[in-house]
Amino acid sequence: MTGRVLCVLSVLLSLSTPAAAQQTEWKDPSSHAVRFVTIADSVQLEVLDWGGSGPPLVLLAGLGDTGHAFDDFAPMLTARYRVLAVTRRGHGRSSAPSTGYGFARLAEDVVAVIDALRLTRPVVAGHSFAGEEMHILGAGYSTKIAGLVYIDAAFNRGDDTDTAAYDSVARTLPAAPRRTPADLASFTALRSFLERTQGFAGPEAYLRARYVGNPDGTVGGMWAPAAPIGQALSAEMQTSYKGYKPERIRVPAVAMYAVPKAPADLMRPWYDRDESKVHQSVESLFRLTRARCEGHAKWFQAFAERGRVVEISGAHHLFLSNPKEVLQQIDAFVASLPAKR
Repeated sequence: MTGRVLCVLSVLLSLSTPAAAQQTEWKDPSSHAVRFVTIADSVQLEVLDWGGSGPPLVLLAGLGDTGHAFDDFAPMLTARYRVLAVTRRGHGRSSAPSTGYGFARLAEDVVAVIDALRLTRPVVAGHSFAGEEMHILGAGYSTKIAGLVYIDAAFNRGDDTDTAAYDSVARTLPAAPRRTPADLASFTALRSFLERTQGFAGPEAYLRARYVGNPDGTVGGMWAPAAPIGQALSAEMQTSYKGYKPERIRVPAVAMYAVPKAPADLMRPWYDRDESKVHQSVESLFRLTRARCEGHAKWFQAFAERGRVVEISGAHHLFLSNPKEVLQQIDAFVASLPAKR
């Protein structure tokens, strides 16, 4: 698991394109207000605010993503919650100082936003890498938050024991199709490519934050943090994931895991379903994935004294691939919290 997170970061850095090339004509159609919250000298974080009725719910995106990843999902929540998303430092339109990329500092940034906006014990829901920030919030700031919702984000990052076996099987399967120039002719074309190959694309604002738009309307490389920031994040992960033992969290929590229910869930559109070797590899990958999820779930339940585990058959970005199921789990979790928070 450690290697996979570091691999994502290295890919982002290797494919990065200067963000200044992005177009300015396109306007985000999402219903959120955009504000910038000052959390330290010369450091402001972008906060997206969809409004809504009910207790506050703060959304945190994964590594390389911004609050715009939730542009389609957040409006589904506003009937029951006051919904906001925070873009972490070094990402998107938030400030990108040269320091402050340790997990503890990133978590403190979230607390600073909660304090600045006077949010009363919000539930914090985060995806993927945001789990590192959430661990610290749950352990050290239990009076500031009501609970934690991990959206495929609760992993024992120190356990790499299955990585070699997993990667060995994955390499036997056909590689995903590469994007062609036609697929990058526009963000509409990119969305179409992603929907064909992975079943969902996410909101356009999410893609425009994830990729760099060229002045002629074509799509360039993937966005990545500036090299020094990427290096600082990488160093923090390498250090933290050695002997990985985050402090136990002291608030209620639910961990959703993206996990297949059957081998068929791992079949991809470009696989030859009539090829026996493909089926053999997929079945092996299914067993390894199930075992991996079970290991992480056991770790989480030992780590979170008031934690619950939920399995959802979907993509890593569960709130994009399975939004209704994620919404149901958030509602069930919030309903289980003490009335007086």
